Amino acid sequence: MFQKLTLCIGLVLASLHMTHCTTIPENKADRDALAASVVATIARAKAQDPTIEKFLNNNYGYAIFPEVGNGGAGLAFSYGRGKVFQSGKTTGYCDLNKGTVGATLGGQTFSELIFFQDKDSYDDFITGKFAFAANASAVAIAAGAGASASYEEGVAVFIANTSGLMFDASIGGQQFNFKPMTTEN
Repeated sequence: MFQKLTLCIGLVLASLHMTHCTTIPENKADRDALAASVVATIARAKAQDPTIEKFLNNNYGYAIFPEVGNGGAGLAFSYGRGKVFQSGKTTGYCDLNKGTVGATLGGQTFSELIFFQDKDSYDDFITGKFAFAANASAVAIAAGAGASASYEEGVAVFIANTSGLMFDASIGGQQFNFKPMTTEN
């Protein structure tokens, strides 16, 4: 039974990804909109919690997802698109997918900021070897939360609820895709 549910979730996520949810925004206007959203997300995070600045200043690289949609009833699905940076420069685009089965009802939108402490954790992310453990959670962005947060296994994750009624800080099971910057994008 569990294998069937896992297969169904995988198929739904795959179909979402293939139907307009591409890692790289399709046109310049969408890429510019994503870039502006990333800048606004960072500014909003710093305004909500100035102590997050230590992660912005002390990392090997980071990924910013300005808007991750999450919702469902029984089966819940999440999708978000973002940008990846190393040494302050954009290195590519990324997206995240997640599917869960359980007592879920509602929807939310949140931002997710992932900081990589070192080259190994960054490389794991961009090569597709990166995954959160099933019980992984993030630090909710709130005044002073960044002061007590730390890197765990080379990664620090922050989320900020932007709308909805389903907020939790669980990030386990998220899958990521990375596409490097090219001259075309």
